[in-house]
Amino acid sequence: VLVADLAVFVPALLEEIQAAMLQKAREGRDRKLVQVTRWEDFVPRLEEQCMVLTPFCDIPEWEEKVKKMSKEEVLKGGVEAATTATSVAAKTLCKPFDQPPLPEGTLCFVSGLPATTWVMWGRSY
Repeated sequence: VLVADLAVFVPALLEEIQAAMLQKAREGRDRKLVQVTRWEDFVPRLEEQCMVLTPFCDIPEWEEKVKKMSKEEVLKGGVEAATTATSVAAKTLCKPFDQPPLPEGTLCFVSGLPATTWVMWGRSY
């Protein structure tokens, strides 16, 4: 590349690099994003380091129960070490702006109450 062409070449190359990085990141995210509608499938998918999208009743007490129950299920009666930096408990990540359809009569994946929204769950790693 000629020095005279650098002002055009470098910005174009940087755009190409950024587009490739964004595509790779989206593909990686999409491979780890799963939709689950039953508790039995929830913790196993978290164990696979997935982000899990679930129908949820959006009641704070049930969010706390999900955290507690997911932790208990993973630890199988044991306790986390005091030196553990991150918990094995599930945590809410977000309520996606672009909500998938939530058919009437859809139940919350954990409480069995009517679901009001989709929520994405995960863990800290």
